[in-house]
Amino acid sequence: MAPFATIYTTNTFTHARLLKTLAAASLNSLSLVIDPTFNYPTTNKEPDFLSKFPHGKIPALETPSGFCLAESTAMAQYVAESGPKKDQLMGRTPEERALIAMWICFSDQTLLADSSPVLVFALGRAEWNITIPSRIEQFTRGLNRLEMHLQQPGRMWLVGDVEGEEGLSMADLSVAGALYWNFKFWLDGEERAKYPGVMGWWERVMEVKGVGEAFGAPVEMCKVRPDLRSPEEKEKDKAEKGESAGDGEVKK
Repeated sequence: MAPFATIYTTNTFTHARLLKTLAAASLNSLSLVIDPTFNYPTTNKEPDFLSKFPHGKIPALETPSGFCLAESTAMAQYVAESGPKKDQLMGRTPEERALIAMWICFSDQTLLADSSPVLVFALGRAEWNITIPSRIEQFTRGLNRLEMHLQQPGRMWLVGDVEGEEGLSMADLSVAGALYWNFKFWLDGEERAKYPGVMGWWERVMEVKGVGEAFGAPVEMCKVRPDLRSPEEKEKDKAEKGESAGDGEVKK
């Protein structure tokens, strides 16, 4: 039997923006195949790929019928709405659907948008820039908002009050996907401990059959927070430490 769709993405690391699609497919019992021959950033610049996906972005999805879709949130919605878990994942009422959409926007426009510059610097793929402190501040503000929501009495999932695994929705999958790289690469144990509600919710999400497998749970978390200060701050600190060491020397 042909797969539901073929996914084009990097084969060298787990793409966080794809995780919600993989998890939704697993919950809907839909088969997705990741093209093993796809080589980013080469294949996505070739004419055949660009004829289907003109922007050349990944991840991207293609069905056996030739339907092509880019943008990770659109892909996740399409997969979520294509199986028996549609109502659970996308909402059973207009209010639920609106709240799920709100949290998906939050994951894209706050968590992912604010953390991306921090991540590329933490991973050594970009130079420090002046926006990083404000991005960290805004990301932290988002985490605090998430923590406040999850600390509500009886709150298990981001949307609705359905207990057990049936309460999980695309809101949870989207926000978890947006946190994935941050938990792995720069939010260490000390920082994560500030958000017990978020971490308890994360464990619940990872325990859902099919979701944990899609995320590769248990996810290896950051152990040592990278130094996210500017080069000037690092040099100043180095100089001050040098002066302090000099002050302790015994003069002859």
